[in-house]
Amino acid sequence: MKKLFLILASLFVGISLVSFTASADSNDDDAPDITTKYDINNMDQYSDDDLGEYVTINKFYVKAVSYDKHHKERIIFTNTPQSDTYFFTVLNGNKHNKKIKVGKKVTIKGTVFSKQSIEKTQANRGFGSNFYGKQAFFVLTDSYK
Repeated sequence: MKKLFLILASLFVGISLVSFTASADSNDDDAPDITTKYDINNMDQYSDDDLGEYVTINKFYVKAVSYDKHHKERIIFTNTPQSDTYFFTVLNGNKHNKKIKVGKKVTIKGTVFSKQSIEKTQANRGFGSNFYGKQAFFVLTDSYK
């Protein structure tokens, strides 16, 4: 299953076309806080083989948002406003009424499974050139609020 996630992540990052559905709210409490599974201040220590945990990423700061032609929100987020450890995910934007905004906090339940570079095309679509080439941990989102 992990290999499938890695393949999907590579395809997604390479051509920006992974399609999945994320619900706006979730009531399951089966996802432990990310800080119990990973040292979020030292994520570079983890290889892709170390990743793959289903976690809650609680109240992280949105650093950048872009939208694609399918109304999906692509967001980059960090644990603190000053952090340079980036996380990246795609949310199905037409499934909720709440717009994700830069500087606001987001809580995500999902699987952290791969470290990828943010490509120039992604940066040009709304993230801004300051994110081009940065490493980000890809999160396959199950739910968010």
